[in-house]
Amino acid sequence: MATVLFSAVAVADVLYLNIRDRAHELASLQAAGWSAAALGRLVTYEGLCIGVLGAVLGAGAGLAGASLLVGGISAGLVNVGVLTALAGVLVAAASAAVPALLLRRLPVAQLLAEE
Repeated sequence: MATVLFSAVAVADVLYLNIRDRAHELASLQAAGWSAAALGRLVTYEGLCIGVLGAVLGAGAGLAGASLLVGGISAGLVNVGVLTALAGVLVAAASAAVPALLLRRLPVAQLLAEE
């Protein structure tokens, strides 16, 4: 359970830092007519992509390691790997919601004036 919580916080932190680094770009998009909902979807999709990539690589590495240690992969082990990967994607998508909600706090006018 602690690993799941840690991974959710890690994804949220990476996305928050991404938003902070790209604040000027996001403010420009908002000034160009992008809605807050569209920017939120953009950040959520980025988090979902991080989750999918991590889940696929993690499940693949886990199955490869199990295959080396045990000498083969059973159907039950593959099922556990798939379920774990799906859970990882869901956790990443849920943790991406927090930075997406923080987009509403961007000071658009100030960021555009600085650029």
